[in-house]
Amino acid sequence: MEQREKSIGLSNSEWHVMEKLWEESPKTATQLIKAMESETGWSKSTTKTVLKRMEQKGCLAFREGEKAREYYPLLKREEVVESETSHFINKLYNGSLGLMVNTLVKKQDIPDDEMEELYRIIKEARKKKQ
Repeated sequence: MEQREKSIGLSNSEWHVMEKLWEESPKTATQLIKAMESETGWSKSTTKTVLKRMEQKGCLAFREGEKAREYYPLLKREEVVESETSHFINKLYNGSLGLMVNTLVKKQDIPDDEMEELYRIIKEARKKKQ
């Protein structure tokens, strides 16, 4: 597997915020603060700190709404998942998808429906190469 670009590198805290914004955007700081407080127990200042850090990293931005800042994601969920997955495989398995799958298969019983899904994915990948 070829080396991919650098991982986007969202922390667990940043993932929580991005999931909320990917669900529905824009969201005001107040909406995010309430959501993070109920889901994670964060204080108002913790959420504001995470939002500021994420803005500096280029993960999200805001526009001034009528009454409050409205935050929206600058990254698509799919691109973050792809980047993080590539980084994970490169880091833990030296870029070998086969080694990763082999490790997973050794450690757990894969249900038949998931096995069928894996076969389907492999068939599709082969078709694309032809």
